Amino acid sequence: MVRMGARSERIDQLRGLAAIAVVACHLGVSAYRDAPNLGGSPWPWLGFVLGFGYLGVPLFFVLSGFCIHLPQARILAAMGSAASPPVWGRFFARRFWRLYPPYLAALVVALVLALLVNGALPVSGFAVAAQALLVHTFHPASFDGLNPPAWSLAVEAQLYVAYPLVFWLIVRRGALRALAIVFGVTLAYRVALNFAPFPPQFGGLAWEFFLARWFEWVLGAVVAEWVVGRVSLPRAALQPWLGTGVFGLAVLLEWHRWHYGLYASLEPTYGVAFALLLCVALQRERAGEASAIARYLAGVGVYSYSLYLLHRPIQLAFEPLARHVATWPAVVEHGLPSSLLIMTAVVPIVAWASRLFYRYCEAPSVARSHRVRAASISLAKRASVSPLPADAELRSAHADSGGKCESTPLFRQGAPSIDRKRPAR
Repeated sequence: MVRMGARSERIDQLRGLAAIAVVACHLGVSAYRDAPNLGGSPWPWLGFVLGFGYLGVPLFFVLSGFCIHLPQARILAAMGSAASPPVWGRFFARRFWRLYPPYLAALVVALVLALLVNGALPVSGFAVAAQALLVHTFHPASFDGLNPPAWSLAVEAQLYVAYPLVFWLIVRRGALRALAIVFGVTLAYRVALNFAPFPPQFGGLAWEFFLARWFEWVLGAVVAEWVVGRVSLPRAALQPWLGTGVFGLAVLLEWHRWHYGLYASLEPTYGVAFALLLCVALQRERAGEASAIARYLAGVGVYSYSLYLLHRPIQLAFEPLARHVATWPAVVEHGLPSSLLIMTAVVPIVAWASRLFYRYCEAPSVARSHRVRAASISLAKRASVSPLPADAELRSAHADSGGKCESTPLFRQGAPSIDRKRPAR
């Protein structure tokens, strides 16, 4: 068991790190692919390194599973077999109010920016409607939409729908057996995709269905079970060298991802690495003054959802400017990395806008989610069927409705270009 309060600085630090990695990756996508200098952007190795920012994706999946399941894991640890199952209607209501209003607001921002920059919508009305309803990942005509990284919110919604099944498996079979079952399903699905069972235009989309990422998410839930003492892990699993070694193996697989169907194992391997490193981080969390870098990462982690929602629409709005400047004679003559400089200069704008969006849009949504949770607790108390002791109840309410361990949606996968759909396999 790990002693962990309702607010974990380590979780926020990891969320901040993942968010910054994804912003950096998209910076590289704009500077090196979508709006490059005419002679090619300099320092191609930098574009290669920035492309690895996509690794924020599996990290976010693990953190999401951890944060979503942690309140229920605490209830199960406190009450055992006497614990009542979650009221799933209330769970989905809390998730809706926590995530969906900011999502729609960000979609409006993306729409306004697209109209201002392009003078017209760059996508069809069908794509906009599909993205608003979180079903845009099921058709190639709507997949990217106004905000291409929003594919991950659709996957997150699918994972929420699957969570009752995950919870049932954990309660009935235990966390490790549940993980083994989910691993079998995920691996079978990913291996099957290597045989191109779908038409070519849908082949890439199939890799963005929740079954392809289910294992990573449930890994996070198993870490939550370990934190509350319901799962025991071998001592080696809690050593940094093991997680680092698995991470190195996954990086090695990057160079062979299209050989022998190895891509099927790539993202699950990253998931294992990040789950192990999450265990190490939580075990070594200490009270006291954090470093300046740690405090900065934790601060970014607080508004990482807003950062995710806004960063790409803002970057896309500046791409026409980067393309125009790249044609200037002086830029061409001297080989200036104008696109890279412009997109780097956009980063502070993205950060400022995201903090503003968090204050006036996301924070009220968090508060509404908290009120939904408080109302459900009040109803349970009135009926005298409160499912957990007061301390666990307080922690559950905080973690589920805006605390430091709030679940955060994910980011678009696909190194080195996160916005590009996977090719059919």
